[in-house]
Amino acid sequence: MLPEIVPLLVCPECASRALQHEVFEQDARGRIIDGVLWCGGCQRWYPVEGGVLELLPDRLAYRDDRAAFWSRHRDRLAARGLRSDGPRPSTREMSPQAVQQEHFDWYALNDTQTYDAYERTPFWQAVDSTFFREWRRVIASGTRLLDVGCAQGRSSAHLMDCDLTLVGFDVSKALVRQAHARYANQPAGARAVFFAADASRFPFVDASFDYVLVYGVLHHLDDPASACGEIGRVLKRGGMYFGLENNTTVLRPVFDFLQRLRPLWHEEAGAKALMSARELVGWLSRAGMTARAHSSVFLPPHVANRLSPPAAQRCLEVVDAVFGKIPFVRDQGGLLVASGTKS
Repeated sequence: MLPEIVPLLVCPECASRALQHEVFEQDARGRIIDGVLWCGGCQRWYPVEGGVLELLPDRLAYRDDRAAFWSRHRDRLAARGLRSDGPRPSTREMSPQAVQQEHFDWYALNDTQTYDAYERTPFWQAVDSTFFREWRRVIASGTRLLDVGCAQGRSSAHLMDCDLTLVGFDVSKALVRQAHARYANQPAGARAVFFAADASRFPFVDASFDYVLVYGVLHHLDDPASACGEIGRVLKRGGMYFGLENNTTVLRPVFDFLQRLRPLWHEEAGAKALMSARELVGWLSRAGMTARAHSSVFLPPHVANRLSPPAAQRCLEVVDAVFGKIPFVRDQGGLLVASGTKS
């Protein structure tokens, strides 16, 4: 974990900026391997273990991990006036975010399809390559980017050779651990840190990032409009947002039918599984951004996955170019590609 991001963080329980930290172990580059953050306001504490910070509110906390951390560092934590969590609740409240957390923890560890395998499918390789190629062109050197819902580092992979500080967080600690391990020995390029946190309210101070990337995450949240407000809040003036989401399209039943015949991945969408360009632009505009969104990807993933990644990308580009010129049809792509600038 990068110690320089601590001043950017707020307590996820009380939103206080009065966070302090103690380093138990660090590496040769000054990164925190083990340590603790705690809130001077509510006295809630957050462990850093194996380089990964768990900055989650009580309702999403990994109780077993916290109990084990307390057991190992009891004296140090108690010396700071911190207390153990107490008895574990007999039942866990399954809020919408807890459902997402459980799903993506499963996705990190299951034998059916890992998130790495999902990332490597020809369809998603083509999609990812196409849009990140455009976004990279406007990212300036020496800046700070937030990757919301970073998973196991899938979206960050396209930015790791850039000169920037990359901060990624996800509600799934299992995926975050994979992201941390994936880039722990990054020799050059981005200075990256990944930790567990909740996207219902971004745990950062206002105006702390030059760029915010939200890549296929809003449709997993219970209130995507509120999340758009958080994007606007943490962006600096003139900062930019990039995003990709599921489009409300008349072609969606075709995809749903193909998924029933041959599922390509396992989805656990939130309350707003699909959204229109007008809705998304409206949410971003109310968050203080000049925003735009257009539909893309008319090539069904079941077709793309029968091709090589380069062929899938070329087909995607050709089909987009053709369908993008036809009125009405051009608004029916499977994905929304969005961007915005904070006024």
